Amino acid sequence: MSYPNILIVSEVPLGAPNGFGVTLQNLFGEWPRHKIRYFYNRREYRQLKLPNLDFRFAPVPASPGRRFAIPKLLGLAPEWRGNYSKAWLKRNLRGFYPDLVFTSVHSIHTIRFADWIAREISASHALHIMDEPFHGCEKKEVNTLLGRVSSLMTISETMRQSYLEKYNIDSEVFHNGAETTFFSLNPKNPRKGDPIRLRFVGNLIQIQHFNAIEDIAKALSIYNKNSTRPAILEIFGNESPMGCSNSIQREGEILFHGPIPLEKRLETLAGADVLVIPFTFNPEHFESYRLSIPTKLPENLATGIPLLLYGPEGMAATNLCIENDLATVITKRSVNRLVDVLEQIVSNPKSFQKKAEFAKNFAAQKLSSFETSKRFHKHLLGLCQQTV
Repeated sequence: MSYPNILIVSEVPLGAPNGFGVTLQNLFGEWPRHKIRYFYNRREYRQLKLPNLDFRFAPVPASPGRRFAIPKLLGLAPEWRGNYSKAWLKRNLRGFYPDLVFTSVHSIHTIRFADWIAREISASHALHIMDEPFHGCEKKEVNTLLGRVSSLMTISETMRQSYLEKYNIDSEVFHNGAETTFFSLNPKNPRKGDPIRLRFVGNLIQIQHFNAIEDIAKALSIYNKNSTRPAILEIFGNESPMGCSNSIQREGEILFHGPIPLEKRLETLAGADVLVIPFTFNPEHFESYRLSIPTKLPENLATGIPLLLYGPEGMAATNLCIENDLATVITKRSVNRLVDVLEQIVSNPKSFQKKAEFAKNFAAQKLSSFETSKRFHKHLLGLCQQTV
């Protein structure tokens, strides 16, 4: 198969240890690395050990301070105050001739930059939106940018429907897929008398998970006061801001373990009786996340371990699981309902396990990284053939 040259423009490098990096790694799968050049703009990834790929740091947007105009004028920086440098672009594309500009984004600044590049080099622009980038943007500008792309891709069916209604443009859905290793995980069988282990494996972010995870912690305490088999909630991952987990930690009951090496992730998931994903009920933050599907969702579904989702209705993640009956989903904020679920897990574990097995089979067919990558490659190859 003859692969075209792809210029990827994103906030996050392919292979970075987060949902963006993992998703891009899976989407591009076997795409030949010498056929990719990569512009990323998040400064914190400059010191990260990255895959063997031609990465170029492109700080967009730059600081608007006057002294930052000089690097742009000299072609040493790509942007200043919304103006882009042809000299910087020419130098950083030297020897590489893109057939397609592919953008994977959560920022309007990255979309504007990639749109300019595509027009500057007369290449098609394929835009994949991972998180909502258009809050506070004028609809006229959004319509102009979306109207110029050769292909719009969205991360979820919920995002697709939302954009169809708002901007009258349809899209192809490419969501994060679970890697093969998640499907081969062997959950541990709990020994008699062991506590029920609820685990959240992922970064704990205050604006995404609080106004939800506290309810789970409270429900667990209520449950433990009235149950002969205790339950514990364990959290594995970074926290942002640092120390935000302190408000919910309780010795022997709510445990924050901090970050774990990637090679320990499967083992950590396998030790859970129930996996948990909370989503904030705070309406100020809800809109920022409701259209996206976190990478941990397909990974959790692929394990065959029962999954509890606790978050508002109207989210891509809760919609997916409700429509396909993949998890126990609570969309109304209720500590009592959470207590009921904990009691049901103990009294009728087989019903939860049956749903988890169905979810695993569903994920293998619809949410695997292999199937998603195969469809994604076919889509990009088709776009390039249209422009020949």
